[in-house]
Amino acid sequence: MWHWQRLRHGGVAVLGACVLAACGGSGGDDDGDGGTPLPPNGGGTVLTAGVAGLVGDWLENGCVTTGGQSFRRVLRATQLTPTSIAYSEGVATYGNGRCEGVRTVVGPSRMGDVVFSRSESNVRVAANWGEFTTITNTRFAVIWAKKSEINLCLLGDQNPSILPTLDAVEASLKTLPDLGCFTRQ
Repeated sequence: MWHWQRLRHGGVAVLGACVLAACGGSGGDDDGDGGTPLPPNGGGTVLTAGVAGLVGDWLENGCVTTGGQSFRRVLRATQLTPTSIAYSEGVATYGNGRCEGVRTVVGPSRMGDVVFSRSESNVRVAANWGEFTTITNTRFAVIWAKKSEINLCLLGDQNPSILPTLDAVEASLKTLPDLGCFTRQ
């Protein structure tokens, strides 16, 4: 049991590091003022924004190896209200050092809730600005952003937001390695 506790606390530290590492970035990559334009003639489907686009299980893209085992975080988003989710996290364990094959999932355990105040999307990115309240009542400004319908990244933020526009979120996502994001299961 002590290994799980260590992994669970380590997972929180990794989550914090990933969230904080992704805070930076802003830019003028917007539609119509010299940035990357949207595809013409509806050349794509607008990504699902809001709670509906986040609910489900997500598996971390990165892989942590220890000895002959490897691990990935499992994130679960469960709808509470039309603008909020319960955020739970677990660990997928693999019997090899490559995060491949059969996995055993421990958890997920409830980490807290996220209440979203605003959501926007286009064909390239969906962003959901909100506040994460941990089970110990610590609060953080966050952005849950998707690069596609199956790729979710968690970004740290501030209040007021340091990434206040969809274009700023997209620019920040371009600096975040995919290993720090999650794939829908």
